Amino acid sequence: MLKSSPTPSQHDHAGWRHIWQLAWPIMLSNVTIPLVGAVDVAMMGRLDDPIFIGGVGLGMIVFNFIYFGLGFLRMGTTGLVAQMYGTGQDDKIAFLLIRGITLAFGLGGVFIIASPLVSSVAVSAFSASNLAEQLMVDYISIRIFAVPAALANMVLLGGLYGRQQMRLGMGLLFLVNGINLVLDVILVSGFGLSVNGVALASVVAQWGGLAFMIWRITRRWPGQLGRLFRPHAGMYLPGWFNLAAYRQFFTLGRDIFIRTILLIGCEALLLNEAAKLDDLALATCQIMLSIFGLLAFAIDGFAHAAEALVGEAIGRRNPVMLRIVIRRTNYLAGMMALMLALLLWAGQGIILSLLTSQEELIAFIAGYWKWVVILPLVSFLAFQMDGIFVGATKGMQMRNAMTIASAGFAVAIFHFSFGLAGLMTSFAGYLALRGISLWCLIGHVHAAAEPVRNDT
Repeated sequence: MLKSSPTPSQHDHAGWRHIWQLAWPIMLSNVTIPLVGAVDVAMMGRLDDPIFIGGVGLGMIVFNFIYFGLGFLRMGTTGLVAQMYGTGQDDKIAFLLIRGITLAFGLGGVFIIASPLVSSVAVSAFSASNLAEQLMVDYISIRIFAVPAALANMVLLGGLYGRQQMRLGMGLLFLVNGINLVLDVILVSGFGLSVNGVALASVVAQWGGLAFMIWRITRRWPGQLGRLFRPHAGMYLPGWFNLAAYRQFFTLGRDIFIRTILLIGCEALLLNEAAKLDDLALATCQIMLSIFGLLAFAIDGFAHAAEALVGEAIGRRNPVMLRIVIRRTNYLAGMMALMLALLLWAGQGIILSLLTSQEELIAFIAGYWKWVVILPLVSFLAFQMDGIFVGATKGMQMRNAMTIASAGFAVAIFHFSFGLAGLMTSFAGYLALRGISLWCLIGHVHAAAEPVRNDT
């Protein structure tokens, strides 16, 4: 006997309007993420020496690596919460969020304790002047205290996305990034704190955002985080302290972490091979990757919607809803990719003039602009498949698909690419292969939504 099917009203969550309601807040709030980095650099640019820009820039790379590498805290939480949301298991959602927050604080504490080691590794990794390295170390030594709160915010953001509370998630990002922007101006321009001011602004913003969001969640869902110290029936330990659940989270996180490291490695390989050609080739690839990052922010709204809705469909054991969600979110992401490609094609001159004032570089990039134009077209499926597999909590398949795509990219780079055009062709092929390889594994997602059989 099959488990009873969901009511027709549940299918409304796969509607076009609902998908758009989930996607647009993420697209809008994503704009604030690169904006904070730009303001950090702009504030340093107002000081009397360009060395301040270099010191902050190097420090930002360190924290981008930390947060990007630990992105499984957000992605794993979204998928698991979305599935629990589909079955109405509020207690389990509360326990999952508490486990995620305690894990975030634990990892953050390790980074704070290991701050001298983090700084030492960063100094060894970069080749900069002594003053730039010292400014980077100063930046790291202060901003490292934001890591526990930043990681906890990632967990809460994942929980909000899993519960399809994208507007509340948008509010968190607006608040954190808004505080950061305002304090940048006050601490740097008003108090003359330079690098220390920018770092301190990040610390206050992350802890302020965390405090507000915990207050907001406890108001909106009373008792959710209050279960932190509540003992489980018949036990002395609180119900959220479940080693098996922690292992599940770490297993999912491990696979997503490996996938993320491979992703970072492919982009580093592209830049390294471009650097072997000449400075213009390196600058062109860097600009291409910068544009690619902005494209990801725009298209990712539908991937995040897919995460929440795929998880809900699997939680409800509703294969019909799952198929509709996959088809419609992919279609909308494809339309967005086409629109972005047209904007890149039509706005070439304006975009390049905003990114650089070097006439020689502009003329050089123009000869390779067609590869930039096709970026959204070859990459949107990869973004969407990532969202679908995150919602299904299929980390192993994400890891395996990224391994295939990375291997293909390495083979193309070392054996078949010639010159900058060859590098760009290889990168475009790698992005396409990321999406295609996951699509070939989509059966694992569909199987997770099949109704449970009860032989009795």
